[in-house]
Amino acid sequence: MQAIDLGAVPVGPTEFGQWAALNAQLGVDAYGVNLREASPGEPVELTHDEADTAQQEIFVVISGRARFTVGDETFDAGPGTAVGVGDPALTRGHEALEPGTRVLCIGARPSPAATDWGSWIGDAGP
Repeated sequence: MQAIDLGAVPVGPTEFGQWAALNAQLGVDAYGVNLREASPGEPVELTHDEADTAQQEIFVVISGRARFTVGDETFDAGPGTAVGVGDPALTRGHEALEPGTRVLCIGARPSPAATDWGSWIGDAGP
């Protein structure tokens, strides 16, 4: 078992802005796990789709506020908000609305061995 404090993980410069790759720190390799930290006005463009990779992605705001654009929808999200993008062809991106905004980014291709996670609790959705 590995545990890390997402508010304290150091990030470093990459072509995509300030990032930290978390797979090794968490001891997982079934999906990509990264942390991005940004402030308003940073000139890094993150809008993309995953049509070529077939990845699905989840973004979780850890601190600060972010503005997400997924397809034709735009919305603001604060700490604790999770955004799921199941369609790899949908364009998605986010930008920081507050200094030090941290967003956890998780992505993977659907697996033929994927389990119906949560089926044991029924459809407890909103």
